[in-house]
Amino acid sequence: MKDIKSAVILAAGMGTRLRGVTNNMIPKGFLKIEDKGLVERSIENLRSVGIKKIYIATGHLSEFYENLAKKNDFIEVKKNENFANTGSMASLAIFKSILNEDFLLLESDLIYEKRALIECMNYSGKDCVLVSGKTNSGDEVYIELKEGSLHNACKDKAKVESVYGELVGICKISKELFDTMVSQYENTSVAQYHYEDALVDSAKTMKIGCHKVEDLIWAEIDDESHLKRVKNDIIPKLRIKNEI
Repeated sequence: MKDIKSAVILAAGMGTRLRGVTNNMIPKGFLKIEDKGLVERSIENLRSVGIKKIYIATGHLSEFYENLAKKNDFIEVKKNENFANTGSMASLAIFKSILNEDFLLLESDLIYEKRALIECMNYSGKDCVLVSGKTNSGDEVYIELKEGSLHNACKDKAKVESVYGELVGICKISKELFDTMVSQYENTSVAQYHYEDALVDSAKTMKIGCHKVEDLIWAEIDDESHLKRVKNDIIPKLRIKNEI
């Protein structure tokens, strides 16, 4: 497995589409599936594949993550103070003076099989956007390649010439790519600028590999329909693999 020892979890979002479940009492990364929170699952998965340091970008209900960091010395949290008005790239950029090595990047609202991390880490290129086959999840981000490199990431399928697969929300980011993404962010006037936007903009000047795992078991939980899909479809599949 490639020698990556750090990971960043983006956890600043307000989770407005899940308020019917969370009642605005917990961040969505603390949403429990089978009695275990989403971020807790990610942390266990990351540690099991050799990740030594985990950075969490916080915002909404940041105290939950701050308390988590107090209990685990390998976790460091940093708050995006303007989380309500900015996109996920603003949250990632707060680590620009701290991250000086390659790292894994994850969204906080994911449930996935451990193979997702292993496939991403072992991808031969220095950068990797993990992609899956068709999920029918209802909130897909479609990935398009050109000449073997990332070209587009868009929720509007009509704006994607040729769909390669769907964005999972797990990436391997080199220091060079991170610096380029931060530069793209610092030079944009778009308020809601997300890490996916920075990846696509960075891909205009550098090659960013995409690795497709057709049958990957995973889901993002952004709303109650996603949660229902996880309970009915994803959990049974993870249980077969003894990952739940």
